[in-house]
Formats: sequence, structure tokens, C-alpha cells
Amino acid sequence: MKKFAFTLAEVLITLGIIGIVAAMTLPSLITRNQNKAL
Repeated sequence: MKKFAFTLAEVLITLGIIGIVAAMTLPSLITRNQNKAL
């Protein structure tokens, strides 16, 4: 059980990184889509 695929800490860290990247990229994508609509 020591060599488990993902420990809870690794999962939380990766989810945090994904969340930060998504928070940085989503606003620009939303504004880009709004500009296309106009």
C-alpha cells in the first residue's frame, strides 16, 4: 500500500494547480468569445 498511485496530497496539489491555471485562462477565453459574438 506504500506505492499507491496517487496520495491525497498529490491529488490536492494537482487539483490546485489545475484550478489556478483554469482561473487564469477562463476569463480571457470568456472575453474572447464575447468579442466574437459582438
